[in-house]
Amino acid sequence: EIDVYIHPSWGNTSLSITNLTGHPCVVMPNGFRNGRPTSISITGQLFGEAELLSFSKYFQDLMGWHLKHPEGF
Repeated sequence: EIDVYIHPSWGNTSLSITNLTGHPCVVMPNGFRNGRPTSISITGQLFGEAELLSFSKYFQDLMGWHLKHPEGF
């Protein structure tokens, strides 16, 4: 079994699939590319919102990207 699935927010079919299946999904920052913020998506199990949010909070605190800002801000 898979508890969470981490995937790019754009450029693949994962986000479309979650929209059709109802799986909960969290989108969060994961750095910068060419000075612009980028993001990743974390998808959880059906009715697994609590576990998904708990993992997402852990991941966010571990990585710290939510505290970074583009140059000039």
